[in-house]
Amino acid sequence: MKGLVFKDLLLMKKMNKKVIFVMYFFVIAISFFGENEVYSIMSSAFFSLFIGMHLMMTMTYDGLTSWKQYELTLPLSKYQIIFSKYLTSLLLVPISIMDTVIIYIIRYVVYHNFTLSQFGFSITIAIALPVLWCSICLAIAQWFGYMSVQYVRMICTLLVIFFVSKISKDMKYVTQNLVKNPMLITIFALGIVVASYFVSVIGYSRKK
Repeated sequence: MKGLVFKDLLLMKKMNKKVIFVMYFFVIAISFFGENEVYSIMSSAFFSLFIGMHLMMTMTYDGLTSWKQYELTLPLSKYQIIFSKYLTSLLLVPISIMDTVIIYIIRYVVYHNFTLSQFGFSITIAIALPVLWCSICLAIAQWFGYMSVQYVRMICTLLVIFFVSKISKDMKYVTQNLVKNPMLITIFALGIVVASYFVSVIGYSRKK
């Protein structure tokens, strides 16, 4: 199973570096659109989403190269094969958190403003979004094919834009209340991940 995780990480490293650079440069640039901290939250959300997308691109490669035919010959159960994807998504979380911290440090130097509740909200996004995004896309890919993830990626990007634009109108209330309920957020996120895992296993089993 470690080999499958390493394979996905290696694929992420070998992807078109120009495309990846443009994606992440765009994300970082968002945080400096203005002094309003909605831009730091938006930047963190997009980075977390894009890093999940980065991992999901490896599934497109798997589909194009008929990787599953080889994968089925490995001495691993279907549960281990699917779990390796979820494990890889967890390895992205520290990177997502680190980027959020860097964004807030640089913004503090530039704009000299910092709100703890909004920083906590961004950290929550950095932890939850990559894993949730990968979990949803994995389940969809196992049932409807790897290329379907491309359409979901566009939809999720639009949803993030819509969500952040909505909370910006009452950001203080939203961020403070969400940060005050970490247990509720944790239970909700874990529920989605666990449900996605079993849905993915069933979808993987039905396709030979």
